[in-house]
Amino acid sequence: MINKKYLYWIGLFLFLLFFHLNHLFNSDEGVVLSGAWNLINSKELYVDFFEFVAPGSFYLVFWVWKIFGVHYFVANFLAILFIFFSAIGIYKISQEISNNRLRYLPPLIFIISSFYWPIISYHTFNIFFIIWAVYFFIKGLKNYSVNNFIISGLLTSLSILFLQHLGIISLLALSFFLFILFLKEKKHLLLKLNFYYLIFSLSPLILLFIKWPAKLLYQTLIIFPLFNYTEISKTPFNLLIFFFIILLLTAWILKKEKSKKIYFLIFIQFVLLLSTIPLADIYHISLIIFPLYILISLSLEKLKSLSMANFSNIINIIILTIFFTALIIIASPSVKFIYQYPLFYSVTNSTIISYIKGNCHGSDYIYAGPFLAGLDFEARQLNPIPFSFLLTELHTKQQFLQAEEALKKHQPACAVLNYKMVEKYNYNKNNSVDNYIKNNYKLTFQNKDILVYKRND
Repeated sequence: MINKKYLYWIGLFLFLLFFHLNHLFNSDEGVVLSGAWNLINSKELYVDFFEFVAPGSFYLVFWVWKIFGVHYFVANFLAILFIFFSAIGIYKISQEISNNRLRYLPPLIFIISSFYWPIISYHTFNIFFIIWAVYFFIKGLKNYSVNNFIISGLLTSLSILFLQHLGIISLLALSFFLFILFLKEKKHLLLKLNFYYLIFSLSPLILLFIKWPAKLLYQTLIIFPLFNYTEISKTPFNLLIFFFIILLLTAWILKKEKSKKIYFLIFIQFVLLLSTIPLADIYHISLIIFPLYILISLSLEKLKSLSMANFSNIINIIILTIFFTALIIIASPSVKFIYQYPLFYSVTNSTIISYIKGNCHGSDYIYAGPFLAGLDFEARQLNPIPFSFLLTELHTKQQFLQAEEALKKHQPACAVLNYKMVEKYNYNKNNSVDNYIKNNYKLTFQNKDILVYKRND
């Protein structure tokens, strides 16, 4: 007879698989797919095409494609596996904190929250490594094991290779926590552990400098997103403030617990919430609140033991209402997504892809913009410009001029545009790329907000 725990994980995996077996067109996924597609077509990252995120996702999908074939569902299944093993990591963290039955709740919430995510994403791959880095870090706090901190360091390093800013923030946070512990406990072993953690977090990154010049990486991965990304990522802080309140509430409930592991979970959740300030929407928040799922589970267990016959009953009801409101907020986008999109849908059968394949001949190239990243992969054509997307509030005037020159050089048969989806970024259509398309292409097809222009003969 199969153990109930294994049945839980088998059911959870099938649950996850069922709701991710569709193939929608998503520009966030398209960034990774387009990057890997460029690598398949012998283009060099940061040289032949520009991206301002670390190289891990592009190369991971590229290598998997080289083994199993260039198919969307190969990349999709890879991402599903990353989410599933992230859920296992969350369970393992919960198990390190407490053996209560509610430890099965955090991985379930995490998986439900993923249903609407663009899962072929550097965010998905990055959070997997952060979750497991946190697990081995917490495990190391139990007996100050060098090996656990070395593994945590290596996993943190890998997280940086997939999403540099969140990986670096996690590295600094974990190292800082060890330093605070040293100040509190005055144990020199903690300095040694911190040293090992930092060495193994940083040393693998040297491999990047073997392939690319340090100046290029610094300008592309640090300077460009630092000074340009904030221009398009202006999101209200309502959700962020709400989840900070939830975190403070769990900290108050668990204040009598004398556990370094719980203190660490509260601390790392605080830091991860701060990391979403540039774009504090439900998607980016739901990716990083796995510590809060665990803390809420612990808090629910704590509340259950309190008497329901005194004034605290009212407080408990208020707290439970807030907790369940948080869970509804996390789950509601997934519920909406399930009702909005049919299961097992594939964009390859869509009107727009059919039109492109039937009418955009005479060139190996297709332009898709301003933010239709991945359409080159879906159409099995090449992106004529060195950018997977172009936004006037993000990319520079020089980059637009560079893209215009690339269009003149490669002369794509079609230009596919969707201006509606970039209105939120205050996109300005009066730029060199859009003006070139208006002057040299004519509108031949429209499907909802998507416009297809063909080159003038």
